[in-house]
This record gives sequence, C-alpha cells and structure tokens, in this order.
Amino acid sequence: MKTRFIPRQRTEGADIGWSVMTTLVGGFVVWGGIGRLLDWWLDTRLLTPIGLIVGMALGIYAVVARFGLAAAPTPSHQQSPRDTPATVGAREENE
Repeated sequence: MKTRFIPRQRTEGADIGWSVMTTLVGGFVVWGGIGRLLDWWLDTRLLTPIGLIVGMALGIYAVVARFGLAAAPTPSHQQSPRDTPATVGAREENE
C-alpha cells in the first residue's frame, strides 16, 4: 500500500512564530550589516546604528504586512452584551 504525501499547512503556531522571528532578525542583521559595511568603507560610526534601526523598523513592517490581519480572527456574527445563551441559540436556529 502506497502512502500519499500530504503537505502540512503553514497555519501552525510554531511555523508562524519562526517566520516572524526570522523576518525580524533578518531585517536587523541585513540592514545592520549594510550600515556596518558603509561605516567601514566611509570610516564613520553613525551608519551602523541607523542601519539597525531601519532594519528593525522594516522587519516589523514586513511582519505586520504579512501576518497582521491573519492574527486577528473575525467572528462570524457579533454578539450583543444583552444576548443570553437562550436568545443566541434561537437566533442561530432562525438564520
């Protein structure tokens, strides 16, 4: 009997967490490295901290752009504070 390969979905918590972490660290390292190389080439000390700050800001922007809306699930219907369990069940049966 052959077993089929079933691909894992990317919605598991650990996978999303690692994606967020590598995006943040990647932006920090890449832009901090660019700032460090420019500091070394231009013989300054200012561009490394600027590169680190820009890298972290771009990393946060990339995380929010990619995962921001998926992190907040939207409810299927709004429940008012005056709803009791009996009225909610009756409303769902009528819909």
